[in-house]
Amino acid sequence: MRRGGPFIVLVLLFLAAPTARATYDPLGGGVTRLLLDKRFAAFLDQAGVRISTEAGAARRGRVLVFPISGGRLEPTVGAGEIDQQGSLVLRSSRSRVRMRKLVVKTSHAPLVAKVGGSQLKVATSEMTGSRRDGFGTLFSARKLRLTEKVVTRLNKKLRPWRPFSRGQVIGTLLSDPQPQLTAILPTGKATLVFDSAFVAKLDQHFVAVNPVFPAEHVGPTFTLPIVVAGALAPDASKGTLRTGGQIEFLELGAGQVFWRELWFDIDLQSVLVDVEPTPAFPGKLGQVAALAFGTGTVTSEPAARRISLVGAPLTLPAETADVFNRAFAEGTNDFSSGELIGTVSFVAQGQ
Repeated sequence: MRRGGPFIVLVLLFLAAPTARATYDPLGGGVTRLLLDKRFAAFLDQAGVRISTEAGAARRGRVLVFPISGGRLEPTVGAGEIDQQGSLVLRSSRSRVRMRKLVVKTSHAPLVAKVGGSQLKVATSEMTGSRRDGFGTLFSARKLRLTEKVVTRLNKKLRPWRPFSRGQVIGTLLSDPQPQLTAILPTGKATLVFDSAFVAKLDQHFVAVNPVFPAEHVGPTFTLPIVVAGALAPDASKGTLRTGGQIEFLELGAGQVFWRELWFDIDLQSVLVDVEPTPAFPGKLGQVAALAFGTGTVTSEPAARRISLVGAPLTLPAETADVFNRAFAEGTNDFSSGELIGTVSFVAQGQ
């Protein structure tokens, strides 16, 4: 009997293991098109109702075009919400109805809007689907049908010559949301190559540079594994690449400085690290901007969803130069602000 106990506990632990959470990309581009059904367009004419757009949206024949202004999407399963710029307006000789703050949802009710003072489900669809398109996604919802609540609002406000009806097909929705930032998978490595002049200066002060696993090095070339929670723009113009491991700077009998988990923050043009210097001035400093991060050569591969950066220069800001001077140069100014310490390159894989 007792032998069954540990087995049962292991099974329970396995069943209770947390599942992976979806990573949503913030959206910042693309357009949504609503293609009006021919029969619905004819119905509007017969009902004495005109349809138009405002506030950044546009009408081109039977196509209503709405720029995508925001939202979030989990692209691997095509789930999320897509915010639209602009309004949809229906007018009759008696009144008008404005639909504002349009949102496309990847659900049975894909079109939602603010109508009057209420947020309403405008249309439903049983024919929705999505597929990847480079860094972006293509979402479609066919045979959009008016909901009962919207039909009631339209008939009450517009009093059309022919009434709208529940389930009336209005058209097809096509959306191509593009990510503002795309989540980076924890695969691959960033490469940091220390500048020969900087290495020579460290040698003069008898400072060894050592990787702490999972960081590795061969000579002045250090590799740092790319870890979870990073997100970059497809053109590498913004976002953060996060890496693991540590780099230790050590002068025996004198100073020691650790750079833990280098985060390459493109928005701040900085490399953020957890710094812990000892023993010259003990006490953890916390995450600081340890390096200035310059511009390298960027290559974006939408089909493969890869973002590459080559040869971005890394330089010392004044604060880090001061840390090195106090730890290794006895307070002199051997290390200076703006000094080149090396270059960084990486190939980041978007989800």
